[in-house]
Amino acid sequence: MKPVRILLPIDSAGTSVACSTAAFGLAKRFGCALEVLHPCPPPSQRLPYATELSPVYFGQLEDVARKQVDEEERRATDWFEEALGAHPDVKAELLTVEGLVGPAVAQRAKVSDLTVLPSIAAREGGMFEPARDAALFHSGRPILIMPDEAGTPIGETVVIAWKDAPEAVRAIAAAAPFLEAAKRVRLISIAEDGEDDTASAVTGYLAMAGLPVEMETVPLGERGVGDAVLTAAGSGVLLVMGGYGHWRWREWIFGGATLHVLRNTDVAVLMNH
Repeated sequence: MKPVRILLPIDSAGTSVACSTAAFGLAKRFGCALEVLHPCPPPSQRLPYATELSPVYFGQLEDVARKQVDEEERRATDWFEEALGAHPDVKAELLTVEGLVGPAVAQRAKVSDLTVLPSIAAREGGMFEPARDAALFHSGRPILIMPDEAGTPIGETVVIAWKDAPEAVRAIAAAAPFLEAAKRVRLISIAEDGEDDTASAVTGYLAMAGLPVEMETVPLGERGVGDAVLTAAGSGVLLVMGGYGHWRWREWIFGGATLHVLRNTDVAVLMNH
């Protein structure tokens, strides 16, 4: 099934240029809809917790919070209209949801084929931290991580970071629209404890599907897995990999590769949990 909707979460100032360019560009390439999501905490979640506040003062604080919400929604609308004006041939809509960022992003990501978000280096903290967490670990759908350095078009060369785990298999399945159009496909296997026999099996499967796939086993050496993956992937590629575990507990999972890539990548990364 071809993609039908791409999700682009933003804050009141929008998102990175790389994310905006990628989301609008992919919506045009796939002929699908683009939903720009602005999750915005409502006034009730902006008030200080203090039981001694008088009802009058509490009401004044609520009025101030309401004005903050209205201003953030106005700024987000201005950003969206400017972005849409630069891409008039894309079917896009803005959805503002007053509520917690995580649940709002997870809910909309579940009914989208792909969620486009900036790398940690591009946007750290704020709304984007819970948005990345929700989209990757609580939606069941893939995310596309865009660093500021990533160029376009996305996916002429696709690099699959293979690991014998369900997350990697799901990532490959999610990358099907990119794999079908790729001019070159590389599968790299990081040799942590000797050569992984499943890498050649996956390479054979992809070759049967008609993909121009090349396999490479990369010695880990003294590096972390995430560093080895990014170095082996090279520049100007779309990196496809699993998102392993909960990255706040990264020391337990995959040598911290998920967080390392989210923080340090300079190429577009398609990741699925």
